[in-house]
Amino acid sequence: KPNVISYSAVVEALESASRFEEAAELLMEARGHGFYIKAFTSTSKIDLHDCSEAVARTIMRIVLSEVQSGFRKPGKLTIITGWGKHSEVKPVLPGEVRSFLRDIYDLELTEVPGNRGRFVIQLGSIQKWLKI
Repeated sequence: KPNVISYSAVVEALESASRFEEAAELLMEARGHGFYIKAFTSTSKIDLHDCSEAVARTIMRIVLSEVQSGFRKPGKLTIITGWGKHSEVKPVLPGEVRSFLRDIYDLELTEVPGNRGRFVIQLGSIQKWLKI
């Protein structure tokens, strides 16, 4: 029976093969089985705690695709990566998600003072990306 580990491994493999649409479809299937729920409980807050880098990137692709298609209303997005409290070595998710959003989507990110595990994509940045 699939679990979060097997779903994450397959999403990572699909993503590394640039099969992004299939990775997103699999992640949505996993969501239907109760996995990755924290990332989708709010329309304005995306909680990526406990996600691998590949899963976090795939979730952000899904969210931004929903905004671009009109399924999700454009608005301020708060992204929570955590700051690596439970990382055995240097935390990678906070930097990886920020770099991904800046480099791939050219989004402007606003840091939350005093909370290095959280940042915001302001509505203006999303509108600029959408060219509204």
